[in-house]
Amino acid sequence: MDNTQKMNEILPFIKQWFDENQAWITRASDTIWELAEVKFTEFGSMKVLTDIFREHGFTVKTDLVQGLPTAFTAEWSNGNGPVIATLGEYDALPGLGCEIAPEKTPTRKNGHGCGHNLLGVGSMAAALAAAKAMEHFGIHGTIKYFGCPAEEGGSGKVFMVRDGVFDGLDAVARWHPINATFVSMSPSLCKFSVRYEFHGKAAHAGVTPHLGRSALDAAILMDVGVNYLQEHMPTSVRVHSIISNGGQSPNTVPELAEIWYGVTVTVKVENGCSETLPNQVLCDRMLVNLYRVGAPLFTEEEKAFAKKMNEGLTEADKAKSLRIYGITDPEVGKLDLYDQICPEQGAGKITPYSTDSGDVSWQAPMCQMFAAAQPIGTPNHSWQQVVCAGMSIGHKGMLCAGQTIAMTALDILTDPALLQKAKQEFDAQLKRYPYTNPLPAELLPGA
Repeated sequence: MDNTQKMNEILPFIKQWFDENQAWITRASDTIWELAEVKFTEFGSMKVLTDIFREHGFTVKTDLVQGLPTAFTAEWSNGNGPVIATLGEYDALPGLGCEIAPEKTPTRKNGHGCGHNLLGVGSMAAALAAAKAMEHFGIHGTIKYFGCPAEEGGSGKVFMVRDGVFDGLDAVARWHPINATFVSMSPSLCKFSVRYEFHGKAAHAGVTPHLGRSALDAAILMDVGVNYLQEHMPTSVRVHSIISNGGQSPNTVPELAEIWYGVTVTVKVENGCSETLPNQVLCDRMLVNLYRVGAPLFTEEEKAFAKKMNEGLTEADKAKSLRIYGITDPEVGKLDLYDQICPEQGAGKITPYSTDSGDVSWQAPMCQMFAAAQPIGTPNHSWQQVVCAGMSIGHKGMLCAGQTIAMTALDILTDPALLQKAKQEFDAQLKRYPYTNPLPAELLPGA
């Protein structure tokens, strides 16, 4: 039996497992949605996940990295063989909480504005389903889930990579909720988060301004200089900043000011991450498995709900929002929910976001997919993403991704030639561009 026949035999097993377990899978996702714990504080969310893994016979390990108490691994082995990883995130964003309604109804609480409740539980379900299939079909190897906290501004995975948590992997399959369904060969941006602190001399701004030296002026002058510099940067570069300390009162020359940048020059690095390094061999196979599983299918009620959330957006707005992912068909602007699979992978194109999953992709060959879990035209970190992450629209994207990742992990485990080709591609990339962890050795999470 060739591997295509084997996977066609495995597919109904995976689909049946998800059908039988989707009720509690979605409840777990909704529980984490309700908890909405921000970076470094995801204790309840971690417990939801680790309790489920232990119930299903996985070995759970915690206390992996100093300063990351909510990081963990869960693994299940069925004899010697490759080690295939899935990645889970479960941190929320501060102040983005919303009621589940088609119009913006803030709760003033934290919220899953990037759908990490879906991501963490979807990847968990993939690992559990893959383990059941490995046991049923006698497939050897190990499936390993990495519980990764603080993706939002904390670079949790980068600390885990630096401290060796991701050592020993053969391949990685990841996903993220978004507003379309596709497999991506497009790398993300790398990121550095850096603070520049300026020191001056305080004085009364009205009476003795000549005796003062304004630290705020220095920070603003730097900001002006960087804004002029941006004209000469490549279009793929993004620079964002805030003045995190601009003084205490306008009538006092500030003696201390601080400006916080995401740039490529370091003074005090707070966190950072590398660009993603997607593997063409594995992404091609993941796309095959995505087509086997099928795109999320939405009901007329869900489409009407999404349409109301999209009030104010034109067809052109919606179509344009998907172009950064390589989806150029103008007809998508007529939709509010994406119920197709885009075959384009965006190879050779940089997608302007950053993720700490990038550093994991430099440890082993990685494939990545995205699944429709929110309306077309709405971004992550929006109230619409919060709402959809807690309801059936998000659940459907999560279940699609979970099945696809499970199938892809099993495909890699049962096809040695596939894994060998993926490793050859990966080794050639690392030979050309060796990996360097972007974090100082002494830096602790959240410092």
